Parts: sequence; structure tokens; C-alpha cells
Amino acid sequence: MTASEDSISKSSYRWIILALAWLVYFAFGLILSSIPPLVTTIATDLSMTYSEIGVILGSIILMYIPLSIPIGGIIDRIGQTKMIGIGLLIVGTTTILRSFVFSFETLFFAVVLFGFGGPIISVGLAKVVASTFEGKERGLASGIYMTGAIIGSSLALAITNSIILPIVGSWRGVFSFYGAIGLLIAVTWAILARESGTTEKQKERLRPMRESLRAIIGHKQVWVVTIIGSSAFLVFYGFSGWLPALFEARGMSSVDAGILASLPSWLGLLGSTTIPALSSSGSRKRIIAVLLLIEGVSIVAIAASTELLLLTSLVFYGITSGALLPLMIVVMMDLPEVGAEYIGLASGLFFSVGGLMGFIGPILVGTLTDLTGTFILAAIVVTLIVEAMIILTLFLKES
Repeated sequence: MTASEDSISKSSYRWIILALAWLVYFAFGLILSSIPPLVTTIATDLSMTYSEIGVILGSIILMYIPLSIPIGGIIDRIGQTKMIGIGLLIVGTTTILRSFVFSFETLFFAVVLFGFGGPIISVGLAKVVASTFEGKERGLASGIYMTGAIIGSSLALAITNSIILPIVGSWRGVFSFYGAIGLLIAVTWAILARESGTTEKQKERLRPMRESLRAIIGHKQVWVVTIIGSSAFLVFYGFSGWLPALFEARGMSSVDAGILASLPSWLGLLGSTTIPALSSSGSRKRIIAVLLLIEGVSIVAIAASTELLLLTSLVFYGITSGALLPLMIVVMMDLPEVGAEYIGLASGLFFSVGGLMGFIGPILVGTLTDLTGTFILAAIVVTLIVEAMIILTLFLKES
């Protein structure tokens, strides 16, 4: 690609690839949140406990733990376009496979297979943004493409029981329907997406894999960003994923519970698109600490409150949780030792540790709920972990 062609690509195609990235993350978010609205129905049909459901919700992200780092290294070296298409193909196919499960074990197996595609998408899309955008546009682009997952997740929570389930007739049909959407978007990505000239230049500057891995893992700031960011996975999988069941336990219908549980996700659009875009290097440290504080308080309030206080808590929870993940990824991208060249490997570490927290979270909440008969203790534990991350922000150094 000539300098002129690369300039044209930067000025126009970057927005096309961002739109395609949005579609990919929309399909991912839709499928990712397809289980929570169906928790009660699936648990009844397959005779599963809340603890077993917690394992299922956690296993969605289980494969992020061993796969994210090697996938990140591979993406840094061979490019992200083909890998993302493969990832979404895996996600769509394994979602359809859930339609045929008949026990806890078979559902667990199908969901774990889904996890082979998830890390490719998450790490690959971070690489797309880091390679295509620079400066403040990275914050804007990160916020925009992540709204795809937010809207997909919100729709899954809001319309699965109220619209999709009545149309397709069963929870098995829901999975087939959402899986087909994933496959359709995978085909769209394969046809329209292409690597940028910037990505090719980055490959030429890469150090050997082992040397790169040592440098990333040995960098203190990468670990600070990773550990703080892992709280977003704990909250999303360990708390947001349980919201429909939490509201159903209070006597709400599955339709009403799903709609109310989707409220934070819709409000997450506001947090995701505005806060990362408006924040700049030097101010993000304070913003992250404030977001963590508000998010933690909101979690306890949601579990313990009703009516106006509940709605207010959902609003604050949605905005803060929506902003944290894209903000932490932007901080990672801007670390001098990472940049666009090594964001695949660095975000691989980020999603690997996040995957561990995302796996533990639902199991922790489900087990505590089985033991106590209420979600309140589980919410308190999640809040304490979130607020502990504020201490780590003291060690965060921005570029």
C-alpha cells in the first residue's frame, strides 16, 4: 500500500472497519447475554441448581484464561481480519449447538466451545482499534465499538423472553436464532473487512514472540491496568449476568425481570461513548477511581433496594460499568511499552486475567445465593472486590 493509499484508508475506511467491528461485537454481546434471561427456564428444564447455573455463566469466559495470551501474540503477527472472522464463526456455530443439549454436562461443553471464539473477537477488535486510530480518536473508537456489545447484550436481556421466545417456541430455538445472526455477521465481516497498511508496518517492527511476552508480562503498569480492568469482568459476569434471576427472585415475571435487567446495559451506552472519549491522559486515573467507587455502591444498592432507589442505582451502575472496560483498554493502548504493535499480546493478558475473574464471579454469586437464599451477601462481596481496586489506581501511571 502506498502512502497515498494508506492516507485514504485512514480517512475513510477506518470508519467502515469500525462499523464492521461494531457489528461483530453486537453479535458477540447478543449471544453472550442470551443465557441470563433463560436461567430460570433452563434450570427448571434441565434440573439444575443456582450453583450449576453459576458454573455455566462462568464457563462462557473460561477459555479466555488459557487462550487470550497466545491468541494475542498470533494476532500481532498474522493480523486480525481473518482471525476475527474465524472467531465469530466459532461463536455462532457453538451457540446453535446449545439447542441440542440435554444436561448440565452437555450445556457446559457447548458453552466452553463458545469460549474458543470469544478471545479471538475481544483481542482482535482491540487490535483493530489500536491499529486504525490514534490519540483521542482511540477513546472515541473504543467507546463506539463496545456499544455493539452493550446493545447486543441489552437486546438479549430485553427481548429474549418478551419477543424471541414466543416466536421461536423454546429456549433451544432462541439459541439457534441468535447463532444464525452470528453466522450472518461473520459472513459480512469476511466479505468486507481487510487489513490496514498500518498493521503490516507494525508486524515488521515486532520483536521475537518470547522476548515480546517477557517484556509485556514484566511491565508493572500492564499488570496494574490488567488487574483493575479484571473487576469489569467480575461485575459483568458475576453480577449483571444474575440480574434477571435476582429480580425474578423478588417475584417479577421473566419478561419484566429481563426488561429491568437490561436498563444498566442501555445506560452503559452513555458511559461507553462519552467518558472514554472525553477523558485524556493525566485525568483518567481520577476518573477510574470515581467510577469504581460509584459502581461498587450501586451494586449493593441494587441488591438491597426497591422502587426509586433501585432505579437510581441501576442508572449509576449502568453508566459506570459501561465506561470502565473501554477506558481501561484505552489506558492499556496508550502505555508506551504497548502501543498498537503489542496491544494484541497486552490485551491477551488483560482478557486472560479478566476471564479468570469472569469465571469465578458467577460461581461465587451462585454459591453464596444457594447458601444464604438471597443475593445480598454476594453483592456485598462483589462490591468489596470492586472497591479494593481503588487502591490500585494509586499505582497507575498514565503516558
